[in-house]
Amino acid sequence: MQFPQLRSVEEFVAWEETQERKYEFAEGVVSLFSGGTIRHEILVANLIALLHAVAGPGYVRASSLKQLTDSSSRYPDISVGFDPRDTAEQTFARYPKLLVEVLSPSTYRVDRGPKFDEYRTIETLEEYVLVDSRKRWAQTIRRSGADWIVSLPILCGDLWFESISASFPFDAMYAGTEL
Repeated sequence: MQFPQLRSVEEFVAWEETQERKYEFAEGVVSLFSGGTIRHEILVANLIALLHAVAGPGYVRASSLKQLTDSSSRYPDISVGFDPRDTAEQTFARYPKLLVEVLSPSTYRVDRGPKFDEYRTIETLEEYVLVDSRKRWAQTIRRSGADWIVSLPILCGDLWFESISASFPFDAMYAGTEL
């Protein structure tokens, strides 16, 4: 498929709303949004359930909601936001507090590199969490003033979500994944 030449995130959002499939937009390039494996989706579902229990109704969002930055439109696996500027009628969010990506072989490099570079420009973002779908592994990246602090990888025990003051056991996160 030949993608249109789009100059802004706003042009992309207007174009994508007329499409049957989901796409992402970064650095002026449109790309098809790919789906995940069963294990990936189980992890996402488990995390959404755990986060929903802590954050409350209406604040935890799944990957069908676009996350906009000044230069991109992406579909994070999970976003948690409390900012009233993101309203229930919107097809996108701009003001998350927490973003979670479940890593897979096809998204690993983008999620850890360019996507994080885009996300860290979001003024309200406090924490970016990466959870691997191939092994029990997680990592947090947290805002500390103007800096971002990358944690050592976590392989077992509990994963602490500082932005929402909650921790979840790896066993609950990975339940049903055979990992």
